[in-house]
Amino acid sequence: MTKIVAGSMASLMLLLAAGAPQNAEADANNQAASQQTQQNNQSQQATNQDGIKLMKEKPEVAPIPKKNSPNRIITNFNGNPQKEMGFNWYTTDKAEQPQVWVSTSKDMKNAKTFEAEAKQVDSQYIERDKTGHFIFADVEKNDEGEPVKDKNGKEKINGYYTDANVSGPEWTSGDQHGKASLKNEKEYVYKAHAKDLNPNTQYYYKVGSKKGKQSQVGQFKTGGSAKDPFKFVQYTDTQNAYWNEHVRNEAQFGANTIAEAIKTAGNPDFALHTGDFVENSQTEDEWNDIYDKSRPSFMSLPIAAAAGNHDEYPFNEDDKKLLDRFNRHVNVPKANNAVNGGSYYSFDYNNAHMVVANTNDNKKSKDNPDEKAIGKEQMKWIKQDIKKARKNGSKWIILNLHKPMYSKSYHALTDEDIKKVRKELTKEIDDLDVDLVLQGHDHVLARTKVLQHTSTKNSFVNAKIEDAKQVTGKDGVKYYDNPKGSVYVLPNTGGTKAYDDIYSRSLDHIKKIQPDLKWLTEKQRQEYNNLFAVGEQPQKTAAFNDSHENNRDSSDQNFSVYEVKGNKLIVKIYQLRGDISKGEPRSVKLIDQFGITKDDNKKDGNKK
Repeated sequence: MTKIVAGSMASLMLLLAAGAPQNAEADANNQAASQQTQQNNQSQQATNQDGIKLMKEKPEVAPIPKKNSPNRIITNFNGNPQKEMGFNWYTTDKAEQPQVWVSTSKDMKNAKTFEAEAKQVDSQYIERDKTGHFIFADVEKNDEGEPVKDKNGKEKINGYYTDANVSGPEWTSGDQHGKASLKNEKEYVYKAHAKDLNPNTQYYYKVGSKKGKQSQVGQFKTGGSAKDPFKFVQYTDTQNAYWNEHVRNEAQFGANTIAEAIKTAGNPDFALHTGDFVENSQTEDEWNDIYDKSRPSFMSLPIAAAAGNHDEYPFNEDDKKLLDRFNRHVNVPKANNAVNGGSYYSFDYNNAHMVVANTNDNKKSKDNPDEKAIGKEQMKWIKQDIKKARKNGSKWIILNLHKPMYSKSYHALTDEDIKKVRKELTKEIDDLDVDLVLQGHDHVLARTKVLQHTSTKNSFVNAKIEDAKQVTGKDGVKYYDNPKGSVYVLPNTGGTKAYDDIYSRSLDHIKKIQPDLKWLTEKQRQEYNNLFAVGEQPQKTAAFNDSHENNRDSSDQNFSVYEVKGNKLIVKIYQLRGDISKGEPRSVKLIDQFGITKDDNKKDGNKK
């Protein structure tokens, strides 16, 4: 129920005023109109059931500010990393003669130029008021929580409010905000492809218009030879939600995670993001936020990007998924020309072969009648691609997935598309001698022991633990010595949304908070837990007492650093702590490490 309460001009101004105006072109007429709206709202003000003050009239919707300096810039592997690089960026208006400049000098002397292809797209932004805050409608709902409609079939609106003065776990979790509306904006996305570069070379670049605005200078390094060592970092599920932009900005946590990963690794060659860049792919505000906050990192090295399920989600969950939104924001290859909520591709980096799968390949079709996370065509491609890489001499095979085969939270055992593909994919992983499987999706820390595929008769999750020999190196790292199986790694989340390590809880608790696991037995729970060398949720919160997820309020993020040196592969997982939103310093701690060694006399990696 909505109740009428007395409202003062002072309280109303507090509701409307927070942050600097985002529309620099606001004039006196707009200000006068805003003042009139305030006066109209002052006469009668209400609060909704959550105690949020409502305005009778909808605040004036501000125009979307133009962004004609190159923005949402990202550098991706596209082709041979020794000789090629892909670039992606946006502007509001079409740039004249868009291109990329690439030079071996930081001052951009003697730069090569590569033309960019411009494509006009329709982007959708959340409506904001003139202070830049999001506008929400308080929709009247019945006892079942369904919207109440008038005789014309329109939803009844109790009033309006913004996110200027909201807070608390109900808000950050996404359970409290009202109905926001999208506003369409035509923009241009640019894709450029640099070719004929030199291997193992530090390059500098800038993107933009030959006759107009250009970006600051970024950098990347091309791949080297099979004998050259290299490092990369992995983080995942930044997944910032628009409604928390002004409340507890999630994009700053994701940006800090990759920045700290780069700093800790010490000049890594590239970063891997294993999916769910944003919460909602249709809301361009979220892409802007994560790319803008991450810009220093994104412009310092290439990003190998995998598509997450949220990277195809529409604003209204009942609408069709947006199959091209991921590929709008990155410039990665599209094997088999397949774009299905993302794309799949691979690349060789020195002596390693990286396969980036697309686990959004789960729509029912002739190719995928069972709606598995990976369809027939992609599975065939993965098999052929890895066999070709082995034939060409790749020593290490690393498979990158968004949706996990094994994790310590619920998705791996509840999502039907994962369950249906596990038997087939883990068999291929075993047969193809994949060394590492890097995952996302379940926002929890998990690292398995060395696993091999086995029949469903032997294991309900098709996994058996290999009794792999371990030796401690001079560096203090324990190495699996020529294992036949694979290790699955999931470094929690780079964002603030976390899931509980539910399988470490009692069976009664698991079934209470996750009814989809009502079939799980205690024997299965113990068997599954035993697969992991490391598994926990770093955030400790009371929210997990009655839920599998938190309130999108974690300050505990993780990342992994991978170092490949000839016959050795070293994995280090780090823990980040400290609430950025409160100005707390961030601590970085090494919490897990292991390695894998291979003998040169083993054919096809480590199999005899």
